[in-house]
Amino acid sequence: MVKINANLPEIRVSTPTYTWKWNAVTDTIWLHDKNQRLIVRAQHKPLIVTSPIQLEFTTVTHEIQADQIRITYHGQNPASSVTVIWSFHPDFISLEPFLLTLPADVDLVQIVYFPKTDGDSYKPSMHSHYAVIPGLSMSTNISPIVDLHSRLNTTAVLGSGAMRGPGLTQQWGLPAHYFCTFNTSDRWNAIGAKAEQSEAACWGLATLPQGDFRLEIREIGISPILNLRTDLWNHKPDTFGFHFLITFGENYHEAIRKYYQVLQREKFISPKTHSPKKLEVLLAPQYNTWGVESALALPPEQLTEDLVRDIFGKYQRSGMRAKTFVIDDKWEGVYGELNHDPERFPNFENLLNDIRAQGYNIGLWAAFLRCQNPAALGLDESHLLQTHEGKPLWLNHQTSRYGIFDMTQPKVQEVLRQRAKDFIRRYKPDLIKFDFGYELPSLDVAAPQDMTYAGERLLQKGLEIIVGAMKEENPDLVIMYYGLSPLLIDYYDLHSPDDLVYCIGDYDLETNRRVFFSSLCGELGMPTYSSSGYDWDSAIDIWFDAIASGSLGSLHCFDGDENGEKPSTRHIAKFNGINSLVRKEARFTTKPVHAKWQGGLRAGFSPSWERIENDKTVLLALRTHQFDGKPIPTHYKNIQSDVMLVIAALDDESIGESSRIGIVSFGDGYCSIKNKYRQAKLIEHHLDGKQNETHLRFRDHLTLNLTQHETLEWIEIIFKKE
Repeated sequence: MVKINANLPEIRVSTPTYTWKWNAVTDTIWLHDKNQRLIVRAQHKPLIVTSPIQLEFTTVTHEIQADQIRITYHGQNPASSVTVIWSFHPDFISLEPFLLTLPADVDLVQIVYFPKTDGDSYKPSMHSHYAVIPGLSMSTNISPIVDLHSRLNTTAVLGSGAMRGPGLTQQWGLPAHYFCTFNTSDRWNAIGAKAEQSEAACWGLATLPQGDFRLEIREIGISPILNLRTDLWNHKPDTFGFHFLITFGENYHEAIRKYYQVLQREKFISPKTHSPKKLEVLLAPQYNTWGVESALALPPEQLTEDLVRDIFGKYQRSGMRAKTFVIDDKWEGVYGELNHDPERFPNFENLLNDIRAQGYNIGLWAAFLRCQNPAALGLDESHLLQTHEGKPLWLNHQTSRYGIFDMTQPKVQEVLRQRAKDFIRRYKPDLIKFDFGYELPSLDVAAPQDMTYAGERLLQKGLEIIVGAMKEENPDLVIMYYGLSPLLIDYYDLHSPDDLVYCIGDYDLETNRRVFFSSLCGELGMPTYSSSGYDWDSAIDIWFDAIASGSLGSLHCFDGDENGEKPSTRHIAKFNGINSLVRKEARFTTKPVHAKWQGGLRAGFSPSWERIENDKTVLLALRTHQFDGKPIPTHYKNIQSDVMLVIAALDDESIGESSRIGIVSFGDGYCSIKNKYRQAKLIEHHLDGKQNETHLRFRDHLTLNLTQHETLEWIEIIFKKE
């Protein structure tokens, strides 16, 4: 139920989930949680940045229509006004696109939400103690949970194109299309202050805008920014501003989960469904050549067919049972043509057939929208994204120089569709590692011909053309990409936490933090694959953290890593063992266990995980200590153990009801499992194929003494009735 009380100058909106207030005199808004604890406050009037002159909006009026409030700011010029529309629902708020009128001779540069203006300048006025900005940095240098009192001064890009935009270098969490806020009391260190800490609000997009989605962090505040640049491109957007859905949760993880759920419930998006064949590829463990290419510091022209065969052979001899073999960057001759290099790979299709004939899925990396030579495709430079000077945008990477296809042009679309279909027919990949989106230029730099698809819509258009064509040829094709946005769920199937290249020394911690956010994509039917770092030392922890949210992967080099280390028997055995417990569903709920929600070092990590399917706990990955070494309670969900372990049901029942479960342990100790059965057969599975069987009787709890062996992969437990 939504209650709106207008007792001017204040208007108050109350629901069982939140309270929203606006003061017409001070033009301030406040957002409180269900316990009346302040989440955020801000100056309300948006800043409409215009050119060649800056317009001012000086007077304000409002109207209430059912469960909607419209606040209009009128300009000194009668032809200018902006109306902010708030629509209230019992468990979320919809902040609609603006109604904006401008004089015909004025261009729109940016829309800044919640600024505090001072003449021609402004600073962000959206004040809360913490902001949660997924993908803030590609490294562990800056946490995505930002204490705003640190006065971090940067611009985060929450959509596509972050490596070509302002602010920090970002990649892995793109696009995200949301951020969160949560607050402390004014005296956050006082006695009992934690009890006064607010719940969290997630501010997520409902639709993709025709501009760049940015978040400015400055002066203990934040401001969402829509970068439009009609002054450069002479276009009029079809909508002005973002369409935000504001959702709530006891912490930011739950607030994001609610955002995903509301998007589905309100029919903005639909959850993914997968065929049995696609599901098998989606959840299959992967081995990727990129780690070896990196270990050899390989220039593009030195990846050869012989080297790929050598990588594949060493992988096979290792005993690691990955099901999908992925050939990463540098197999192509020229970006844009989607053909292998015939000199370096004279028998490329035979190579793929040989790998496939041995029972493996084939994965191929491709940056589909890069173009080195438009003429080879019957195109010219006008078919690339153009700068505002009317010149094609050229980028450089290693020894390659390329432009970006303008996928809004009909001729380009025709070429890209045909290339994509030919690519699928010729190479028959089961999985595509889609690369590219982070290279999209901001509207400050370049734009497409059809500005309907400018900004955040440009990547979606490319996905619609390329992925649409490929899936017409193979509906079971799996597309893997790093992107947390629910608004692109129609195109992506598998989330990748790549690339950890800037996280030397922190591969395991950074993966944990990335999985902390990407695990929520299980609500949408999109699992996470673990990938890996570039050293063997962090591998087991990475696989442990990924198992509750998806499948396993490896980029490792079997000849040695950056520390000169090679895999041990234990590494291979644990990969195979953890993989034996991978669940067979792509839609699920993952919950952090014993996670920390605050702190620059501790927040956004979870030492343990719970996976839930159909309201049943089907998998637990439990550590005995936090990352700082502090012990964790040893009892959780009817499982008690003094050793780090993964335990999973191997059927559709909860762990306590299952007749067949699996365990992978990571040390010597004990494990006690409450189960409804009274007898059990234990089967130890070893790397060499050896199996040891033991029969046990028990009452209420099955207690196991776990002893590590280098070759032990996992323990299978088959329960029986009396």
